[in-house]
Amino acid sequence: MSYWKQDNERVGDKVDLGIKNKVAVVTGVGRGIGKATALTLAAEGVNISLNDIDEAAGLATAKEIESLGVDTLFIKGDVSKEEDVKQLFKATNDKFGQIDILINNAGISPKLPFYEITPEAFDGVIDVNLRSNFMCSKEAFEYMKNNGWGRIVSLSSLAGLHGAINSAAHYSASKAAIIGLTKTLSKQMGPYDITVNCVAPGRIDTAMTRMLTQEQLDQAIQKTSLRRLGTVEEVARVITFLASDGGSYITGACVEILGGYTG
Repeated sequence: MSYWKQDNERVGDKVDLGIKNKVAVVTGVGRGIGKATALTLAAEGVNISLNDIDEAAGLATAKEIESLGVDTLFIKGDVSKEEDVKQLFKATNDKFGQIDILINNAGISPKLPFYEITPEAFDGVIDVNLRSNFMCSKEAFEYMKNNGWGRIVSLSSLAGLHGAINSAAHYSASKAAIIGLTKTLSKQMGPYDITVNCVAPGRIDTAMTRMLTQEQLDQAIQKTSLRRLGTVEEVARVITFLASDGGSYITGACVEILGGYTG
């Protein structure tokens, strides 16, 4: 299969996404979709600033990325805290001199029925999943607007689109809110040539999904047209496209990566 650049110059079997030497901030890189996305961006020549609250896992991802020949920075931090968010973006800009791409991936998904969720537990999930998204996007905007180019991609979820049986109410609420936040930020950042999108993965083979019982997994797969779990690499490739020149006229969208989920 061959592909074409925007100017119709043939480039053989590889898509030129036009993001080589860009700088991306990726949160929650220790495992799963965040790690796969950081590696996929790095494979396209993007320099990566990595964030995770788990230092050992984050440094392990950084080591893998360094082997791809791009510049890498790891900053341990809790992106639900404003001071940690500000430090992440300042350190990134100090090292690279620019910030072009933000991937809001950090998140948690406790499995509890709604009647067992305390107000404190509800706030904790909202802080990690939603408040961090807002704060990171706000910081990224300050750096991107002066460059006249930017890409922000956030992680929503199947639970944010359809509600959840196995995921908890606070998780579902946070992921639904990310869709609304994405649509609003896209309108306000658009005049600066910054696109803002989110993706809504279905059942993906991650540590969160492996918390489900085999019966729950089997039921989820039966509701998926492709009759399998998705992979983190499949999600990462969609995110990378949205972060590239290829996605330059896509903004305010929530791209569903559901494998044909039928409900």
